[in-house]
Amino acid sequence: MLSIAVEVIQRADNYLTATLQSNSFTANLIHTPTSKFITEFLVITFVLLVSYEVIYSSGIYLGLWEYHAKDIFTEVPIHCAHVYVRLNIVPKENVGKTKEYYALKKKSKYNVLYWNKLNQLGDELFSLDRFVKYHFEFSPEDFEMNKEPEFGSTIEHLREKIIKLFNDSDIYKQYHDKNLDKTNVLIYNNQNDEVTPKDDGQYLSKCHVETGNVIDCVVVY
Repeated sequence: MLSIAVEVIQRADNYLTATLQSNSFTANLIHTPTSKFITEFLVITFVLLVSYEVIYSSGIYLGLWEYHAKDIFTEVPIHCAHVYVRLNIVPKENVGKTKEYYALKKKSKYNVLYWNKLNQLGDELFSLDRFVKYHFEFSPEDFEMNKEPEFGSTIEHLREKIIKLFNDSDIYKQYHDKNLDKTNVLIYNNQNDEVTPKDDGQYLSKCHVETGNVIDCVVVY
């Protein structure tokens, strides 16, 4: 076992020496035994640190393990300052198809083969020929009453802003007699996942609704 370890070290040393000697600049760094030891030590340390960081970060990204200091350095999302909302309308009997539409839209992000089917389903589903785009900004009065105002506004507050705009707009006046409220608003985040009513008290930034995002909202009547 010892002989194998010695052989591996010798091969690594020979490889490093040959690599460093191949360039005139690095060749000067191994001119003496002392400088050679220091240079090889630094190179090996650098390679080990980079390898460790790549493996560690990859493991966190893949969910194999968690950041070791997550309880000490907690991540505070930047609150959502403004968002663009694409609004459309569906009858309540089409709610099931609406969920199917957004499941398909999520898939179509990675596969263009779904685009044609998505367009066909949208034509059958939505009451408006096209989505109407609005821009919502969130000022301090939209979140200063929250328990943690540093996180910004909530999903519930966005639902309320959307239904207020809907009920105040002449574009949708034919639906004003249906007494629609915030419970009639479906919100889809930047990953095309529905933000359900159980998350109404949650902050936008914690539900994948971030500053500058373009998200879809559907009013059900």
